[in-house]
Amino acid sequence: MMFIASMSVGQNDFSKEDIGSGRHGFSVNQHGKLVLAKSASWPDQVEYADAREALIDFLSEKGNVTELRESRRITSVGRVPMKQHAGIGNHVAGDIHYTVVIEDNGSEFNYWFTDLAYQPYRNDRYGKRIKATAKPIPLERQASKINAEVWERQKLHAQDALDNLSDQLLQSLQWTVKPAVFHTGS
Repeated sequence: MMFIASMSVGQNDFSKEDIGSGRHGFSVNQHGKLVLAKSASWPDQVEYADAREALIDFLSEKGNVTELRESRRITSVGRVPMKQHAGIGNHVAGDIHYTVVIEDNGSEFNYWFTDLAYQPYRNDRYGKRIKATAKPIPLERQASKINAEVWERQKLHAQDALDNLSDQLLQSLQWTVKPAVFHTGS
């Protein structure tokens, strides 16, 4: 019995301490990673093929690497800059690396951001913002008690950046609506 209890503690049993549910809009998937899930209806008069092309073009403009795994699913890997930082100052604090999955469900589509990681920036000796030499830090990582409040604010800023990207994604779909052609009686 003690062996089983020690195994669950040693393997980061997320069922005991749900690190994201109910906070910041993030959920936790079955692998213990933070996920930001959303759903929206397809705009009127937009077919999936046109929407798929518009989504792929939008994500490519953002610098994402996109692949079609199935006919109804788009997977794209990219990053988005954070506009705010949990520390002092209002400068670009770093990037949020993500994987976005967009799935067609008929009249609506579901999309979620997963594999979220924070790439911090630092100042070089000339005052220019450059990537820090640290590897991207997974957002689900637990911070020490001293840094826990700052890390929670960092997650809020990460969610704001992803929500802004989500709004841009939905706006790109609005542009795919084709105007109706009217025939004048001549």
